[in-house]
Amino acid sequence: MVPVDRVFAREFSAARQTADGRILVTPSGAYCRRLFIVGALTERLGSGDLVHARVADPTGVFLVTADWHNPDALDTLRCIDPPAFVAVTGRPVFSGSGDGVCATLDVEAVRVADRGARDTWVLATAAATLDRLEALRDGGDESASILEMVRAAVETVRETPSPVGITPRTLPEVMLDALQRMGGGSRGIGVDDAVAAGVRSGLTAGEARAAIEELLADGDCYQPVDGTIKLI
Repeated sequence: MVPVDRVFAREFSAARQTADGRILVTPSGAYCRRLFIVGALTERLGSGDLVHARVADPTGVFLVTADWHNPDALDTLRCIDPPAFVAVTGRPVFSGSGDGVCATLDVEAVRVADRGARDTWVLATAAATLDRLEALRDGGDESASILEMVRAAVETVRETPSPVGITPRTLPEVMLDALQRMGGGSRGIGVDDAVAAGVRSGLTAGEARAAIEELLADGDCYQPVDGTIKLI
């Protein structure tokens, strides 16, 4: 498994390719084969087998793309309506040509997150960026600019709450809670709507479908007609 890196959007947008075109290198020295980001989904465009989106962090915007190569990520992203916090893992690539070349992120996995997860990511990314700058030792004006970017990003973090004990929930439990919040009335809930509710609760589309199948098998819900589920 290729390890994931953390970089801020502004630095990612200034990345360059290595000579073989396989790796993106950022100004602070991150060699990006895979990235993990958490930010605000501000825009989603497209349908079918290709969806483009914009995910903002405190420093700028990541351009992300999901396509048929990763169907679960594609289905999940289609279920998330902006604005929403999201966590994305993907492979960085350059797209476009000439003066229009830009760094984008091909989505491998995506799920709904929250402000707390975003703030945790900002702090972790800030620490990773500072570590890279320390290794560079002499980055001149560019290092000073990156330090200012990190400072501004950290200032957006709210006061970190004290950790509390949280009992992990199984995927079916998360899905059941989402279905109960929906209600559904006498006609039940469309499967696609149920999957979307699971995604809004933090599941991927694939996890939501698997959880629905488990709930059906356990008798927590049933299908009055094809394509519809109803809670017992």
